[in-house]
Amino acid sequence: TLYYGVRPPDDMSYVSKFAEWEEMGVQVVPVVSQPDVPCESGAKWGGRTGYVQNALEEDGVPIPRNSGALLCGVKGMTESVKSMLMEAG
Repeated sequence: TLYYGVRPPDDMSYVSKFAEWEEMGVQVVPVVSQPDVPCESGAKWGGRTGYVQNALEEDGVPIPRNSGALLCGVKGMTESVKSMLMEAG
């Protein structure tokens, strides 16, 4: 599973690749922390909102011993996710 967090929706790169990644078995969970920021297209964000660490906490880690993680982002997010993963086992 790839948790992909951005602030405004327009900051989300690689959206055109999400379907391809999912076909290869990677579930993509896009999360936007500033969903009210207008998109250039005028569209409104209809997906998950908040922060990556909150989305992971809501979803849980189904099989901790079979999980790996690569974290990239702000220190608070990476520390929070690392802590959740360590607690999960």
